[in-house]
Amino acid sequence: MMMKNTCLYLIFLSIFFTSCSKEILFNKENWNNGYDGFYNHREFMIEDLQKNYLKSKMHYNDVIKLLGTNGEYHDSTDIQLNYEIFVDYGWDIDPVETKSLIINFLPDSTYISSEISHWKK
Repeated sequence: MMMKNTCLYLIFLSIFFTSCSKEILFNKENWNNGYDGFYNHREFMIEDLQKNYLKSKMHYNDVIKLLGTNGEYHDSTDIQLNYEIFVDYGWDIDPVETKSLIINFLPDSTYISSEISHWKK
């Protein structure tokens, strides 16, 4: 009987911990809803955004309409959008950890890829 209870307990724990990953569906309003540079929903929307919204050959202007403008980088060959996911300042004024979504475009402004940039001091 005790072995059966232990097995049930372990099964419950494994289900609980595997279901704790918080993924939510992309929502434009919640994506841009932030306070003082803190975006509570972005990290949990990225998987859905990358899978279902950012498509090959999508134009730069369509991505701007979808996500808004946040940060841009242009040079002679690269166009990027940089969307802050979070910044952790710890106990200082300088960041100790940052995470951003980087969206890359070809020179003709068509979407080619997106990636997560994660920096930790």
